[in-house]
Amino acid sequence: MSKVYSALEISRHNCEKDIWIVIDGGVYDLTKFLKEHPGGEEVLLNLAGQDGTKCFAEIGHSGEATALRETFKIGVISYLPSITPGTIETTTLPISDDDGDDDKDWKYEEPTKESSPYLPIFISISILMYAIILYYLIY
Repeated sequence: MSKVYSALEISRHNCEKDIWIVIDGGVYDLTKFLKEHPGGEEVLLNLAGQDGTKCFAEIGHSGEATALRETFKIGVISYLPSITPGTIETTTLPISDDDGDDDKDWKYEEPTKESSPYLPIFISISILMYAIILYYLIY
């Protein structure tokens, strides 16, 4: 059984001395391979701590490269679809999907902040008061 890593944990391994990359749902520690990578270090460093599935596929790596990649495999990525009070449930899902946007499935996204419904009213009243004060000061 493979060790399961969260996207957050993987994202922390994003530098030259500690580089993990996700490819096809597998987690690979490429730290020792970085200097040997035929495409150069920069390619791997740009994907450090992220999903490199699309990039790996686009380059068209040979069967040898794919076999070599597996020697660096340390586990698989997991997903935490939802947390409800009293339960934590994890599910392992594949990274690749048919929509072509592999990264969106597991990267952390900041929650959207809703503005106050009273903000437009407050701004309107402030502008009106400013106009009234300005009117009385000028005339």
